[in-house]
Amino acid sequence: MAVISDDTFDPLRRYVRVRLQQGVPIVDADVNEREDIQKFELRAFLKWFVGDGVPEGNGGFRIVGTGSPNDFEIRAGFDGAPDALHRIGRCLVQGMDVMIEQDVHFAAQPLHESQGESAVQLAAHLRVPMIGRLESITDPVILVYLDVWERLVTPAEDPRLVSVGLGTESCARYKREWVVRARAGTRVPKADEDDFDPAHAYTPLATIKRREGDPLVQPSDVTDGRERRLLVPPATLVEDVLGTDPAEYRRGRGRPPISLRDAVNALLRGELPATPDAPVAASVTPQVPTRAFLNDGSNGLLAFWSGQQTGGQDQIFATRMDLADVRGGFAAPRPITTGGSRTKPHAVLLPGGDLLVAYQSGLVGSADVYMKRAPFGALAGEDVHEISVAATAGVGEGAPFLALTGALVTVLLHQSTTKRWQYRRWQHTSSTWVDTAGPIELSVAPASTPDLHAAVDPTGRLWVAFLTGPGIRALRLDPATGVVDHEETFGSGSVMAAQAPFVLCNRSGDVWVSWSSATQLHARRFRNGAWEQDETIPMPAGGAFGPCAVEDADGATWLFCGRGNVGSADLVVMRRDPVSEVWGPLRQLVTSPGDDSAPFALVAPDNALWIFWASDRAGVTNVYYKRLVTAV
Repeated sequence: MAVISDDTFDPLRRYVRVRLQQGVPIVDADVNEREDIQKFELRAFLKWFVGDGVPEGNGGFRIVGTGSPNDFEIRAGFDGAPDALHRIGRCLVQGMDVMIEQDVHFAAQPLHESQGESAVQLAAHLRVPMIGRLESITDPVILVYLDVWERLVTPAEDPRLVSVGLGTESCARYKREWVVRARAGTRVPKADEDDFDPAHAYTPLATIKRREGDPLVQPSDVTDGRERRLLVPPATLVEDVLGTDPAEYRRGRGRPPISLRDAVNALLRGELPATPDAPVAASVTPQVPTRAFLNDGSNGLLAFWSGQQTGGQDQIFATRMDLADVRGGFAAPRPITTGGSRTKPHAVLLPGGDLLVAYQSGLVGSADVYMKRAPFGALAGEDVHEISVAATAGVGEGAPFLALTGALVTVLLHQSTTKRWQYRRWQHTSSTWVDTAGPIELSVAPASTPDLHAAVDPTGRLWVAFLTGPGIRALRLDPATGVVDHEETFGSGSVMAAQAPFVLCNRSGDVWVSWSSATQLHARRFRNGAWEQDETIPMPAGGAFGPCAVEDADGATWLFCGRGNVGSADLVVMRRDPVSEVWGPLRQLVTSPGDDSAPFALVAPDNALWIFWASDRAGVTNVYYKRLVTAV
């Protein structure tokens, strides 16, 4: 009998080495603790940094049905004589490397009940239960699992541990034992179950489906449950596949927003890879978006819309998403206005971090335009007062649009009495109006429908496009001087009236105006001081409406629009190559049982493309969003 001091090793004490001291006796507990420290550190590494399973190129512990009654084979997975390093079956179980030297049948294991008295004696010696017969399990699904533990072996059991030259006992050894067991169900024993032993480790190997009245275990009855092909890949794999530094990848940076599998599957379906559709803020009352989505200058995205989420009158709601926590989504929205009806918001970010939000107050025909200025977190504060933009008695003024150029903010608004667009300039550095007398008429072109979009070019001029009659009116406004030029009407020759104009000013200086008409998209470019001819973009499979466009970091133009019939539309996208100036294939972007429309895209600070739109898929119109994956 081995006489060994009690174990002194406790991993929670965090000792990592044993150091000898002069004049201090060496005792077995110290040496044993040193061994235990080293073993535990290796086991913890294998468990947490490698995991359970069979390594790449190894077939150890494969369960195979052979057509035998209530029996199956446990395969070692190699040919020839065993070699502990090269030719042997292996499996990691909770950080323990388990080896199988030869194939063995389940019922031929020495601990199996079919082995009779020898199994009884062995179970008593090893202090473990015998392996139950397969036929004793009545469940139609059986789990086959590996049971691993370690035990002390002394010279009394293994004479080879006696030192031949001295004729005395040498040190005792610990041996790793294993058996393959079976139990009903599909999971290994848990701590609250009778067949669980805290000193043992378990891992699943396979499941077997039984047929009533048929004891045979056929190959097709077995489903492999091993974790397989464990391998530590080279660091270059991360660089080659994802184009990011492995150290950064381990910190969670540079990861693709969706799995590569999802991206490939989307491309195979003819879609553009993207994150899942998600509501900005799910609501049981309708939400009305008006292209009020923007970067906040602090690595976040802001969204504004109107709705009745607080009950009663429509109000303006706002929310933010931190791009450092995209998985967290948008924060809970909050109203930034109170009182009477407030709708049709638009917003710009001012230098210094303040936001300027304009909106329509009141009903069409008698509405006014107001705006608020404050940091995002303070927009809802009671001390943030409304600034009157246009509040002419008895006149409807609404549908505001804001454009920032240097120290000026130009507010575009629609006057319902004259049915014309106006503008008013506000100096944000002094919070004063440049146009002190009120709004100025932008164009004499009539606009019965308040549908307008504008964008600022690299020179600080404002390009505006709006509906006029059956066509589109486009012009350039210099906010510094109030001069309007390059005014032209186009799109009126289409079979159907033009709709939903959108303006995009590229970094190169080109200006694009896009719009829709029935089954087609149209675009016209201003280049080298003149408007070019209309460019028609056919849209197969249904109508086209509501285009919007952005320019990415590579200079490519991405055009988004609704496609199909009103009430059941989907969203599609196409890309225009900046070199060839050719439009790529049309790709599906959003589809649902409901209506998806009114897309608006923006480029985030990290050059990612985000798309916002309205969808009634949940029974009521809400604002949704997703990120497009255009590069890995």
